[in-house]
Amino acid sequence: MNDFDLNDLRLFGLIASTEGLSSASRRFGIPKASLSRALHRLEQAAGAPLFDRVNRGLRLTPLGTSLLPTAEAAVSLMLDADEALRVSKEEPQGPLRIAVSALSGQTLLAPVIARLARNHPKVRTELKITSRGPDPVAEQLDVVIRIGRPSEPYLVSRRIIGSPLALYTLRAQTRDGALECPEDVEALGRIVTNVDDVARDWVLRNRKGHEIRMTREPLIVLSDPSVALSLLSAGTGVALLPRLYADPLVRDGTLVRALSDYTGPEVELYASLPPRRSSVPAVRAFLDLLVQHTARLERAWHSEDLPEADLPRKSP
Repeated sequence: MNDFDLNDLRLFGLIASTEGLSSASRRFGIPKASLSRALHRLEQAAGAPLFDRVNRGLRLTPLGTSLLPTAEAAVSLMLDADEALRVSKEEPQGPLRIAVSALSGQTLLAPVIARLARNHPKVRTELKITSRGPDPVAEQLDVVIRIGRPSEPYLVSRRIIGSPLALYTLRAQTRDGALECPEDVEALGRIVTNVDDVARDWVLRNRKGHEIRMTREPLIVLSDPSVALSLLSAGTGVALLPRLYADPLVRDGTLVRALSDYTGPEVELYASLPPRRSSVPAVRAFLDLLVQHTARLERAWHSEDLPEADLPRKSP
C-alpha cells in the first residue's frame, strides 16, 4: 500500500514550482520539514527520485516530470471536492482562509472580520499576513487582498477600493506643520515601498496639472507599508503612501502631509479568488461585508467627510 496522500502530491507541486525545498518553504509558508517528509513518502512509493539535487536547488527527474500533471490534476479534484462540500451548506460556516498585508488587515479588514464573526459565528477565519499577494490556488486560500489586479488569467478578481498616494512625514520634522518645498521634502530621505503597482520614482501632480518628480536615491527600501508608517512615526524620512492608511495618523497629529496640494497615482486593492470560490457561503458573506464597508469609505472619501465611526484607526 502506498503511504502517501493528496496533500503530499500538492506539496510536491509546490516544490516543483519553486525548484527547491527552502524556496517553497519561504514562498508558501510551509515548514521545510513537512515538504521534505512529503517528498520522501512520494519517492519511497515511486521507488526512484523525483528530483535531482543540483547546486542549491532541485530539478525534476523524468519520473518527476511525468508525475507533475497527475499531481496537478489530483489537487484540482481535491479543491473541487472541498468547494462542492462547502457550497452545499447554505449557512456560512467552516474555514475562511484570507491573505492580506499587515496594514490592510489592520485598517481595512479588521472591522469586516469582526462583523462577520458577529453575524456568522460558525465561520472560522484564518488570516495570513504577507507583504506580497500569493497565488490563492497554490496556497489553498479563499481570498487574497492585494494591490493591483492579479495577472494570473485563471483567477477571479474584484476591485475593492482605490486610494490616491500622498507624501507624509513626522509633524515634528516640519516648521509650523507644513512642508511645501520639494527640495526640503527630498532632503528628508525617501522611504520607498517596493510593492506591485507603486513606482520606485515618485511623480506627483496638483489639480492644475503641475508635476513634481522625485528620483533621488532612496534612504530606505522596504516591502511592507506598515514598516514605512513606523519609520515615519519614529522621525525618519518621507514616504509616499495610500491616503487610506496614512490619513488617520494625520488626524491624530502624528504625521503631516508634505506637498499637500500634490498627490500621486491612485492604487487599487483587489480581492483575488480561485474560480467559483465566491459561491462558497462563507466567502460570499465576507465579500459582501467587505464591499459594503469599502463602499461607505469610498463614498465618504470622495465627499472629503469621512465619518468617525468608519475611519481606520491607529493601533493602541
